[in-house]
Formats: sequence, C-alpha cells, structure tokens
Amino acid sequence: MKNRPCLKLFLLSVLLFPGFILRAQTDPIEADIIKMQQINGSHGTNDAIFGQIVAQLKASKPEVTDEKLAALKKELFDVEVAELNKMLVPVYKKLFTPEEVKAIVAFYESPIGKKLAEQTPKVSVESMQLTQQWVMGLFAKIQAYLN
Repeated sequence: MKNRPCLKLFLLSVLLFPGFILRAQTDPIEADIIKMQQINGSHGTNDAIFGQIVAQLKASKPEVTDEKLAALKKELFDVEVAELNKMLVPVYKKLFTPEEVKAIVAFYESPIGKKLAEQTPKVSVESMQLTQQWVMGLFAKIQAYLN
C-alpha cells in the first residue's frame, strides 16, 4: 500500500463516508423522480412560462435581441428550472413511495400519459388565463358583498 496513494484515499473514503456511498447505491427513487419531471409535461409548461417572460421583456425592453433572449433561456432560465427540479426531489420523496413514482413514470410512458404530458402546457396556459379572469370577477363580487 506504500506506493498506492489512490488506493489509500479510496479506502479512507469508504471508511469515512459509508453512508454516502450506500445512499448513492440504494436511492434510485431520485433518478426516477428526475425522469418523471422530464416526461410529465412540465418542460412544455416551462417553455410557456418563458414565452410569457419573453413577451413581457419585449414590451418593457424592446432593444433585447432574440439572440440575447435565447442565451438567457439557455444560460439562466433552463439552469434555474433544473435547480428547482432538484429542490423538488425531496418533496416527491416525502409524498410518494418508490413504487408510486415508478407507476407514475410508467403512466407517462403510456400513450395516454404522453398525450397528457403533451397537452399539459396548453392546459396550464389556458387555465392561468381563465383563473386570472375568474379572480378579477370574484374580487369584484367580494367588493360588492362587503359594500
């Protein structure tokens, strides 16, 4: 072992960090959750959200070029969405068993699951628009009720 510093370092890490190594080998639910996030339609919803951001930016900063917006999406927005997805993994782990996550992935890989994932962004955009209208109407009714 005298001439093998890499082997010493490896053995030391195994002794000092067994929980980390064991966790990395025994926690496949995280990979399944990431896969679920990739196939559940949220990517399209995120694209719709970015489209709304672009519309607002173009209205307030018309000098921003399409090239700059494309770079913004790749270098900032997509990175932040990936970070958010990582932050959401513990939420899914808390609420779903590994078997349930596998079943959800299997659903999204089925024909109807793929259709739902494909249509989810459209549903989200239209739902947001309808909800905004509904809230404005509700607010007017609340004000009338309180007067």
